[in-house]
Formats: sequence, structure tokens, C-alpha cells
Amino acid sequence: MHKQLIVDLGLHLGQDTAFYLKKGFNVVAVEANPALADAARQRFKRALAKGQLIIINKGIARNAGELTFYVNKTNSAWSSFVREIGARGGKFDSIKIETISLPSLLSEYGMPYYLKVDIEGYDEIAVASLAEFQTRPKFVSLENGSPRSLKLLVSLGYDRFKLINQADVMRHRLPFPPREGRFALHRFQYESSGAFGDETPGDWLPEGEVLSAIESFLATPNFDASVHGWCDLHARLSDNFRHQTV
Repeated sequence: MHKQLIVDLGLHLGQDTAFYLKKGFNVVAVEANPALADAARQRFKRALAKGQLIIINKGIARNAGELTFYVNKTNSAWSSFVREIGARGGKFDSIKIETISLPSLLSEYGMPYYLKVDIEGYDEIAVASLAEFQTRPKFVSLENGSPRSLKLLVSLGYDRFKLINQADVMRHRLPFPPREGRFALHRFQYESSGAFGDETPGDWLPEGEVLSAIESFLATPNFDASVHGWCDLHARLSDNFRHQTV
């Protein structure tokens, strides 16, 4: 595992990558949308030139190849290989995008310390492929945590979890002294993933407690994401994971 490496699956507008770079980490960022990848190359010219950042304009899928990608014109964050997600609102373009598997990506660039996964419908496909490796990221997060995604993470050796409402990230503040990387003055933007690892707010919970939290959130009466938010599931690898090496 490369302790200074973060893999950002779902670069989008670059809010998360900008934070990881500010914290002093090296970043491999993957973005399927060509327009967003090009914009990020302009925004992060300095980090690219220094070799601190690599941007890959491909989609993460089960296999290398080419898939139809639905670029949502109402909200770019909804763009997806899953038509039902990418076509929400009825305004979208469909384009062909080259794909790469996560195992192929990690075999080339190394196993990260933290893996952020926010790829609109393909999150579990990416995370499940970690089973191919004897080492795993110390920390993983994926969007819209569900009982199924929790079960998947447990099967991979993760044993402590946090369910974090992403609608609240703008109010989060980073600890000092820092617990991950170097200290950075930072204000999280709406729709960013927020802090990671041991700088995430709240206590790490065992499987049963976080499952109860997920089920309670999903059972919210008259659920509306614009009102109630949406939750990322963060996971920490068991200290007893027998294949882990640093």
C-alpha cells in the first residue's frame, strides 16, 4: 500500500482532488466525462507538471472496453453508465467512453491509502474488485451506503464504519493537529466528499451499529434527498487483516 496515494474515482469538478492535493497526497483521479477531465487538466496544471496528480479520462467498469455514457445536462454529477441515472430529468447526451477495470488501474499505479468511489451506479462494481488483491486500501468510501455495500465491505476485511450525511459536509471542520497528511485550511463545497480516514467526523462503528444507522436513514418518512441529504459509507480496514502490508 502506498501511504501517500489517494485514488479518486469520480473526479467530477475536482473538489475532492483539490483537497487531497492540499493535504500533500499524490492523486490518481479518474473521470469518464471528457469535458470535465479537460477542465481538470487546466485547473490542476501545476500538480500535473509536478507529477503529484495523474488524470485518467476513462470510466471504471468490470472490464476494459467501451460503454455508452449518459452525460446529464441538468446535473453533471448524475452522469453515469447506467441510463436510469444519467438520463434523469430528460436532458442528456449519450457518448461512447473507453473503460478500464479497477484492478488494471491499481496494478499500474499501486494500491492507495484511501480509495474514494463516487461513480454513479458502478461503486459496488469497483469495490468488489478489491477481492482480487491481497492488500487493500486502509480506507474506502462510497456514495449512498446501503446494507448491500456494507456487507460487501465486511467481506473484504473492513470492520469499522461511518455513515456521513453529505449534505452536512460544508459544516465540517478539520482537526488540528492533523490526523491525515498535513494540516490544511479548507472549507468543503456542496457535493464534495469531505474529509477522509481518521479526520472524518464521529466515531468508527462496528457493522451492527452502522447497519442500524443505514436502515434508519433509508426508512426516513417521505424521504427527499434535497431535504434529508444522502449518505456516504466510509470504511476502515481491520488492524487484523492478515494480508495487509504497509
